[in-house]
Amino acid sequence: QVFPVIFFLVAALISLTTMTRMVEEQRTQIGTLKALGYKKSAIAAKYICYAFFATLLGSVLGMLIGEKIIPYIIITAYGIMYHNVANTISIDYQPGFALIASTASVVCTVGATLFASGKELQETPASLMRPPAPKEGKRVLLERLTFIWKHLSFSWKSTIRNLFRYKKRFFMTIFGIGGCTALVVFAFGLTDSISGVAHRQYDELFHYDMTLTLDDNADEADMDELYDFLSHNNGLKADQYTRLRSMSMSVKGNGETSYTAYLTVPEDTEVYKDFVVLQDRKTGTPYAMDDETVIITEKVANLLRVNTGDKITVTDNDVDKEVTVGHIAENYLMSYVYMSPALYETTFGETPKWNKIEAFIPGLTSENSESYSAKLLALNAVSGTSTTDYVRSKFEEVLNSLNIVTLILMTAAGMLAFIVLYNLNNINITERRRELATIKVLGFYDLEVAEYVYRENILLTIIGALVGAVFGKYLHAYIITSVETEVLMFIRRADFSSYIYAIIITFSFSIFVNWLMYYRLKKIDMVESLKSVE
Repeated sequence: QVFPVIFFLVAALISLTTMTRMVEEQRTQIGTLKALGYKKSAIAAKYICYAFFATLLGSVLGMLIGEKIIPYIIITAYGIMYHNVANTISIDYQPGFALIASTASVVCTVGATLFASGKELQETPASLMRPPAPKEGKRVLLERLTFIWKHLSFSWKSTIRNLFRYKKRFFMTIFGIGGCTALVVFAFGLTDSISGVAHRQYDELFHYDMTLTLDDNADEADMDELYDFLSHNNGLKADQYTRLRSMSMSVKGNGETSYTAYLTVPEDTEVYKDFVVLQDRKTGTPYAMDDETVIITEKVANLLRVNTGDKITVTDNDVDKEVTVGHIAENYLMSYVYMSPALYETTFGETPKWNKIEAFIPGLTSENSESYSAKLLALNAVSGTSTTDYVRSKFEEVLNSLNIVTLILMTAAGMLAFIVLYNLNNINITERRRELATIKVLGFYDLEVAEYVYRENILLTIIGALVGAVFGKYLHAYIITSVETEVLMFIRRADFSSYIYAIIITFSFSIFVNWLMYYRLKKIDMVESLKSVE
């Protein structure tokens, strides 16, 4: 819902600017038609029809092509998460959404055309057939800081004044470049948030190598056989292991909605610190389990809208019990409620029955894990095995499939940035053609004329990119929390490099556009400044 709004606003800005400029450029023709006796409505209809049909054609193409191609690419990217999704994709046209977007587009472009043509048609034919007077230059705030202003060269003084002389173009450029930079920041930030999840979860928070599910019917002899295998198996043996109770359960907060989480009760809470890191996500402060409160993971805390000290209801063996939240721990995949054995016994009135074992097994790899698991499953005490490496690889497959979404977003943002920069630069040169021809007459070389214009473009790009970087930070923070599921929390930060890359990409487009515009500037004829306008 957020992406289309941003793209649409920037696209509407381009359309509005283009149509306004088109009407202003043809003021001589408008004056001539008015002098020949054409009514205002007839003259305005020419531009309104152009805007209407161009927008309608763009909307139809967007609906026919965009509604089929882009959803197909994104659904295919998500397809790895679902079974046989390739055979069940159904992308129907959405006339409701198409109508909303098309109507908004028509209103923007036709409305801008009406406003621009109405403004021009208020003037007399004689004034319309003369070029508009250049905008009046005004003193800027920096001029009051004389200790800075007096050290600036003429070119820089002129550049700074021109920035604020054309306020409409100033704000439109900043908004256009800022919106595109923000989208590129988010695209890179999304990659940062997605790609680091599995590594953070299974390398930095979960340290154990394998989880064993114990058979409910295993007796003491079966368990001794398992312990002996873990400790003395040739080649691969457990360096350390611990028993725990781990059960999927429902958990509720103050509301009626319940969510699924894993109740985890380790046999020894001190030893368990080596297996799972429980800490604050922002500060890294470690947490220890006590016998009065539970530790819950951040995602389930957000879903339940609970904080430290609040009560939550947990269920085990169909028994609901209320416990107090002591800490909220960092976690990204699945949701967990950690409880000490003493608190479990106090809460549920029975000692926990161990049903899982987590183990450190040095030397366990993806190549030998299958044969090792087969040996474990041959034991009476073991009913299932799961290696951390396998779980991590599966999550990475799912998360990496989302990179195609990032690529689409980045490509679209880049194209939009190029169009915005090209359009606004083109308008800038067209509006100031006589001014630029005049400074050529005054002795400026082609390169100096280009520098005269490019200084403004570069300053506007710097301001727009910085505004976009700030906006991108908040856009990323908002969207990354919006797209999470109940069992998945993304890393809620973008690397500093993402901002650097976004600004570099924006500047690359700006430099490329300036290079294209250089040839437009060279073609400006000095005779333009000497032509009589009377």
